[in-house]
Amino acid sequence: MSEPSPFPHLSLTERLQDVTELLAAATTPASVFKVILAPALTALNAIAGAVLLVNELGNGLDVAATAGHEEDAQTIWQAGPLQTEMPAGDALQWGTPLFFEHAGALTAAYPELEAHTGVIAPVASAVLPMFEGGQPLGVIVLDFREPHTFSLEEQHFLRTLSAQCGIALGRARLMSELQRQVDQRTQQVAREARAQEAFIAFTEAVGTETEVLLLAQHSVTVLDQRFPGSTVTYYEREDGRWKLRVQSEDLTANPVLLEQLRAGLPLETPVFAAVLQTHAPVFVNGWDAQQEQVEHTDMYHTVATYPFLRQGEVQAVLGIGLRDQMHWADSDRALFLAVCRGLSLALDRAEQIQQVQLQKTAVLNRNRALEAFAQLAQDFMFETGRFPLVRRAQEIVLTLLPPGYAVYYEPEGELWRCRSQVGDLGNDALQALVDAGFPLEIPTLRQPFETGLPLYQDVYAQGSDTDAAVVKHIQAVVSLPLQVSRTTVGIFVIGLFHQRKWTATDRAVLETTMNSLSLALERAEHARELTAQRDVLDARTRSLSAANEELEAFAYSVSHDLRTPVRHMTSFGTLLRKSLADRLDEKSARYLTIMDQAAGRMNTLIDAMLELSRTSQQALLLQPVDLDRLVMGVRQSLESELKGRQVTWTIGPLPLVMGDQGLLRQVFENLLGNALKYSAPRSEAQIEIWAEDGPQDWRIFVRDNGVGFDNRYTHKLFGVFQRLHRQEEFEGNGVGLANVRRVVARHGGTVTAQGQVGEGATFSFTLPKSEDASAPE
Repeated sequence: MSEPSPFPHLSLTERLQDVTELLAAATTPASVFKVILAPALTALNAIAGAVLLVNELGNGLDVAATAGHEEDAQTIWQAGPLQTEMPAGDALQWGTPLFFEHAGALTAAYPELEAHTGVIAPVASAVLPMFEGGQPLGVIVLDFREPHTFSLEEQHFLRTLSAQCGIALGRARLMSELQRQVDQRTQQVAREARAQEAFIAFTEAVGTETEVLLLAQHSVTVLDQRFPGSTVTYYEREDGRWKLRVQSEDLTANPVLLEQLRAGLPLETPVFAAVLQTHAPVFVNGWDAQQEQVEHTDMYHTVATYPFLRQGEVQAVLGIGLRDQMHWADSDRALFLAVCRGLSLALDRAEQIQQVQLQKTAVLNRNRALEAFAQLAQDFMFETGRFPLVRRAQEIVLTLLPPGYAVYYEPEGELWRCRSQVGDLGNDALQALVDAGFPLEIPTLRQPFETGLPLYQDVYAQGSDTDAAVVKHIQAVVSLPLQVSRTTVGIFVIGLFHQRKWTATDRAVLETTMNSLSLALERAEHARELTAQRDVLDARTRSLSAANEELEAFAYSVSHDLRTPVRHMTSFGTLLRKSLADRLDEKSARYLTIMDQAAGRMNTLIDAMLELSRTSQQALLLQPVDLDRLVMGVRQSLESELKGRQVTWTIGPLPLVMGDQGLLRQVFENLLGNALKYSAPRSEAQIEIWAEDGPQDWRIFVRDNGVGFDNRYTHKLFGVFQRLHRQEEFEGNGVGLANVRRVVARHGGTVTAQGQVGEGATFSFTLPKSEDASAPE
């Protein structure tokens, strides 16, 4: 809706005077439109108005301002092509206002207007052209709800208003253009100042700096400031590729290209192949990314590369790509060459200084390393904990290197967890990431963990593990796998805050440190294992002594305390039978019989418990035992109790083993006895016995086709007094299989069982091999 008018109750002449004053203060097109539309609507009681401006190409109209319309409302005055046979086009072509005073007058003059815009035309309208310096600027449009006859005074008012609007709009545009030029010139001056500062810094660095990558960074900064919007890169030759080492800041906004350049470009890439062949700079006009075989570089139009030689070979290249010019200007060529030549001289001087410094550093590091190793070896002698040992190694290694930090990681679940840290990481966000743990797949940790080999990064691949912003201060990194007993248990990471090429001396010191640390950890682990084994052995000895004492006391109790009440039950039962004699009725006799049977079973259990106790305590009489003969003897003793049952025995060759013959006989008596007992319901019992040869032991199997058992209850089979069948179904005391397990365990073997209800059972046990035993023939 329209805003309240700033010109209430004024004549048209007074309104024009006020508009003239307000336009003098308007400095932007928006403020001009606001000043114009309000008095026009108020003075003529129009319901809405709009300003449409000719676009920059001069072939269309854009809606610049509206008043009186609902927000986002569609009106008949819309942006579109500037053409005749339309009100705005005709007004601008003829240079005269158009007035449509009655309903239908507008559509009569322009029949296709409503169909073209999709909106119903207003009742009355005025279309006022605006010009500035004879050039069409656009039109002011007023719409009326009722028919409106435009008086001569109103027409004069509107013509004057549109003329003043054109003048004010031209002035506002001129002021905007002047402001743009001022801003542009200010920015240019600032860029030139920054470029001058960068060039001064470069000049100073050329004379004092010796670090190659820092010198390259100064060169990159100079060219980046001199050529705004450019991309400047410095490459070094490594592993048969040109790998990015330093780049201008803009390249971080293109991570795909950045990663591609860091991974390296082939030596035969045309722009690099040319400098390799000629040892001279190369300037490329009209850069074609496909032809030059460098993907993701279509945004550049001109490119240049400059080679840097070491010992007669091109080992580094400085490159620049420009986006805003198709050809190299002579002045730009000269500036690029001047910077590169300065860098080349600085690199030569830096290489000479570095050679001397490297020789001094190598001697110093060798001495410091020897002292550090002596101290480290002494520390390792008195410490056994893994993390204290790692921390001591971190502290000593950091004294041999430039400023940085050391972090030791171990995998835990799906994350790498920090176990020891020495030194400040230099960034709170990075510290938070380390504390939270890194995903297992980050390359800096995953690669050395999987390969077991150190990963040296002379130039840290910022952004490969974390957000590049949190590690931009980290320049060089090494990741060293820590191995214990030939198994990698963690990764020892060192990060440096300055560029550094990991030298042969560095690698020897670091890898020797890791080897020493590994040996110390293995020694500590062996010491802990021996201590733990000794403690376990001591505890087991004490436990066995206590168990033996308890077993002896238990056996004594069973022999004396338990047998006496059982004997009393049996004796008094017998006396009761004799006392009652003929007076003993059938029901009482049955009760006495049940009591006698219970007492008998109690005696059986007491005997079984005593036998179990004796089995556990009696010394093993180890000798060669022929299992074939042993099984044959057990089978013969059991067959005497078969009472005509049909039994098929399948017995394979059995080995000669070292063992206690009497105890092993008990094992087979229990297993074969159970096989016969639980296969009793079958019309024909089938019992199989065989042996399987293992690397360290023999496994003996006993299988039957009896009633079987539910595998879910296998764990109960070998417990004392544990039974899976009722006494009414199969007699037993629940001690036999417990005895089997104890005998086999005393021989150093294990017992297992498998079964299925209604389909039989298979028991097996192992016996260790011995030099005195032999395989079955």
